[in-house]
Amino acid sequence: MAEDLAAGAGGADATERYDALVVGAGTAGTYFAWRLAREGFSIAVLDKDKRPEIGRRLDIFHLDSIRFAEFGVPEPGPDDEELVAVHACGKAHSPTGKVAKLAEYGFHVMRFPLFLRRLHGMAEEAGARIMDGCAFREPLMKGGKLAGVRAERGGREVELRARLTVDASGVAAALRTSLPDSMGLETFRPGPDDLLYVVLRYIRWKEPRALHPHGLNLWPLHKVFCNPSFSEDEAILGVGQPGSYENAEEALRDFLQGTPFPPFEVVKTEKGVTPYRRPPFSLAGDGFLCLGDAACITKPFSGEGVTAAWTLCSIAAEEVARALRSGEGVLSRRDMWDINTRYFREQGAKFAGMLAQLSGAAGISAEEMEYLFEKDIIFNSRDITAVNRDYELRLSPWGSARVAGWMAWGLFTRSFSAKSLRGLLGSLAVSERIARHYRAYPADPDGFEPWRERALRLWRTASS
Repeated sequence: MAEDLAAGAGGADATERYDALVVGAGTAGTYFAWRLAREGFSIAVLDKDKRPEIGRRLDIFHLDSIRFAEFGVPEPGPDDEELVAVHACGKAHSPTGKVAKLAEYGFHVMRFPLFLRRLHGMAEEAGARIMDGCAFREPLMKGGKLAGVRAERGGREVELRARLTVDASGVAAALRTSLPDSMGLETFRPGPDDLLYVVLRYIRWKEPRALHPHGLNLWPLHKVFCNPSFSEDEAILGVGQPGSYENAEEALRDFLQGTPFPPFEVVKTEKGVTPYRRPPFSLAGDGFLCLGDAACITKPFSGEGVTAAWTLCSIAAEEVARALRSGEGVLSRRDMWDINTRYFREQGAKFAGMLAQLSGAAGISAEEMEYLFEKDIIFNSRDITAVNRDYELRLSPWGSARVAGWMAWGLFTRSFSAKSLRGLLGSLAVSERIARHYRAYPADPDGFEPWRERALRLWRTASS
């Protein structure tokens, strides 16, 4: 690691300077670069892959239709090759498949490489520079602050310096995990239990279309989903599980053995991982910011990270632009603290509460989940829509009383065990405490340490 680098030193073949530098040209890094470049700042985005290979591991993806307007990204036109289809709603299914609840929100089915290519074009048109085939090697430190990175491009070493350097390198978090402890940031590498291992099977149906699942479909018990693909004769059968791909494959086998499902043939298979843990307690350091999967920003209930990350990117672009205009030199942690405060008090608090709830839901049996679906407890159209659209559930006093009544009836009829009920109610209580704590995220760095210590205690409670 290069420490206290003097100007012009280091032996690099070339040195370049920018207002901001982003490591990773995926959806998070590129969106942030586009937003910042529109404000007139010089920004470069480097990615180890050559342009045609960036984002190629994923073919089809799905994006909530309302997010285009929310984040200012133009929708693809009906004749654009990027767009496959638009659907009006989705469904969540009980373990037996006998009960289905409607998720009333529209979504776009799109080709991911083409969508990312469009984002690259938007960023470049705004003035950002995308440096493909440019691999991050190590951070450049000066006076205890991050001042840029060393990278390699075309066999040549380059020094890229900036007032702010952003890690948007994905799950690997290549920059964040290479920073010195002296910066006071969390440099953890997600372990197997911190990741959701996702297997996507592109399938072709063998029976008439009328018998197929249509739109977005989720079976929460197994974390299995069946979503649209290229045509009505095809679909994507996916599953996500923490721990390993073997766990994911086993969950899919259990699902297919126990749930009625139309016959199909597999056309191809894709695999990948997404974060399944809390983000770092602070996303900003002196000269540093992390975004997207590098910051573990994904929706806890689905693992989707594109628009989840854009919320943070939007906040960050606004605050970074303000900080760049108001001073000189490398941006400090204090300069960017409002990014932490604004994110964690809103979406971050919602996601933290949801993540804490998952431990209680994990202990529910298939029979108990079937009961929840039948009685409209948690798994009902209103709540499923709210979770996807607003990222939270808001029960009225009457709604809470109704849930309590059906849970009591479930105990009486032995449709729900006392152990599972205690686990569910316990996780709901802890999740509310965690969400409330995040909504009280400190307004400046001086209050961070006490907040962090209490957050650690709460997360230990949630995992016990």
